[in-house]
Amino acid sequence: MIDELLNRALLLEEPCIPRDVVPDVAPPAPLDADTPCLVPAARSRHEASHAAAHNLQTLCETVVTHTAATSLQEFVTEQLPEPSGARVLGCILQLTDAEDSARFWWQYAAGAGDDAASYCLYLHHLSLGETDAAAWWRKQTRIDTQPDPETGSPRDSEQASGLEWDSSTPTVLRVLGQLLTRVDRPRSEVFDAVMDYVPGAVAIGYLANPDFEIPLPGPDFADHIGIILAATSALHTGPFRSKPPGTSPKLPGRQEHTRAEAPPAEQPARGHR
Repeated sequence: MIDELLNRALLLEEPCIPRDVVPDVAPPAPLDADTPCLVPAARSRHEASHAAAHNLQTLCETVVTHTAATSLQEFVTEQLPEPSGARVLGCILQLTDAEDSARFWWQYAAGAGDDAASYCLYLHHLSLGETDAAAWWRKQTRIDTQPDPETGSPRDSEQASGLEWDSSTPTVLRVLGQLLTRVDRPRSEVFDAVMDYVPGAVAIGYLANPDFEIPLPGPDFADHIGIILAATSALHTGPFRSKPPGTSPKLPGRQEHTRAEAPPAEQPARGHR
């Protein structure tokens, strides 16, 4: 039956098959290793990759620290978080050196319109030196990546000195990364808890589904995340974390004392010469 259907199938003589587009650019002429122009170009690419990796590290730590408690509350299924949670999940995996798994979750979140995930992918590809992919993801995000001269209202003295305001995301990340070293950056209970749990949960998912190359967490992932968030929030609302107002003992009041008058000083006796 199947063979008869295939025999009657219409075959196109020139099927419209998309081809890989390769730019028609002549390869550059070989240059000597001592050519001066090679060193600045290589150094510039290395500095751009290093800066992107540093900014991605700072962004991931900021995302996990400040948004994990709210973004990881909603799940589509037991193992599939909402796009905002997928962005946080990708940042957690990036901080644990699981770049491939992080890229998967960022792509999932970016496909749902998460601008922060698209920006993470932009920094990720830029840190690897993949400038074409980085430029593509930069176009997908609506996050500012260039200085905005209209932001802020500089004073007359700053305008006279030629200073320009720059509140773009790269500048903010660079300043934030310089202000706080990795040791000095604050760590919340949620940050430590999810960083301890998520990598192992993803590893269990890999073992449970060896046929799928998808970093899907293990079963009951949403329940475990809910328990972690509830436990860490209880640390701030428990009786040992804070006391209700007015329960602290009052210090005893200062008693009023009357100062006793000192006796008049005796006049020294005058002797005779």
